[in-house]
Amino acid sequence: MKINNHKLPEHALGGQRQLTSFHFGQPGVGEKIYLQAGLHADERPGMLVLHYLKRLLSQAERRGEIQSEIIIVPIANPVGIAQVLLNSGIGRFDLVSGRNFNRDFPDLAHCVQRRLGPLAFSDEQDARQKIRRAMVDALQELPALSEVDAVRQHLLMLACDADLVLDLHCDDNAILHLYADPAWRESVEVLARFLHIDTVLLSQDSGGGSFDEACGLPWHRLAAHYPNLAPACLAVTVELRGQQDVSHSLASADAERIYQYLQYRGAILGQRADIPQRDVIMLPFAAGEIVNAPASGLLLLLRQPGDWVAKDEMVAEIIDPITDTVQAVRAKAGGIIYASRRAPFVTLGAEIMKIAGKTPYAGGGGLAS
Repeated sequence: MKINNHKLPEHALGGQRQLTSFHFGQPGVGEKIYLQAGLHADERPGMLVLHYLKRLLSQAERRGEIQSEIIIVPIANPVGIAQVLLNSGIGRFDLVSGRNFNRDFPDLAHCVQRRLGPLAFSDEQDARQKIRRAMVDALQELPALSEVDAVRQHLLMLACDADLVLDLHCDDNAILHLYADPAWRESVEVLARFLHIDTVLLSQDSGGGSFDEACGLPWHRLAAHYPNLAPACLAVTVELRGQQDVSHSLASADAERIYQYLQYRGAILGQRADIPQRDVIMLPFAAGEIVNAPASGLLLLLRQPGDWVAKDEMVAEIIDPITDTVQAVRAKAGGIIYASRRAPFVTLGAEIMKIAGKTPYAGGGGLAS
């Protein structure tokens, strides 16, 4: 295992942070696989999963079983993890800019198109190599105007030329689920089965420049200029249940499932496991809804993550103990509840739960990590 420390620009006088990555295998040998956790720095389950996965990979490396380049970044956001107020982490938003840490990643398609121009490719492999090289070169030339910009730049430089990218997140309180590009539907179903994930939300471009789409979407955009170009990066966001689901048992089991999936891909030698047999529901991102609080008060959930609910079904109550008013909260379109709020108090307009249905509707979507 090789450890690289990437120095970040000093945000303020007197302190400098670094981003640490762990490298297994040899660059250029086999596939390139990239995994990270903690981009939202208050989402800790993935950090523990990668702790266990590093152990498994270190053991495989000592046995000479690593057949691909595998990069792990267990804490992808050293800026966010240091944002602590009154002993509570504020890891989703940058306190300097107010922006979501998982937004505003550079548009590599735009950078690469200007660099490549009308370049011809001899075959698909040649195209992939030239485009990936151009992506890395373009990122190296981008100015980092802030410490957070530098984090985004370093993360993309590690991942933009990968064949597989797994960005590990979690929600407040949730079932296992993931977000993925519908162009990779069959491959994503295999991944979901290995990870014991039954719910997948499909979207090619949810907007905002999230990390996974910054890795995968450029190939679709470049295909408009190079018609024979096929997608070359399977990049997904894996949501590992809720923020409190941090335990040895869950993390070690999740790490083992990822390890078995990497064996299935041929990245690690060993007995190739059969694809687990389980039903995976693929739901369009545009059929999702966020249920918001119509009033402030005490929140009582009537339905939980994993439950299927119908259109207009009551899913929660909000009680005002001053006026004794009880406000019903209803699902607009219905579907499976895959995430909900943990705190039993809400303010007006606060997010209560996320529901994914089967049929897109006007106003659907807007739920990505």
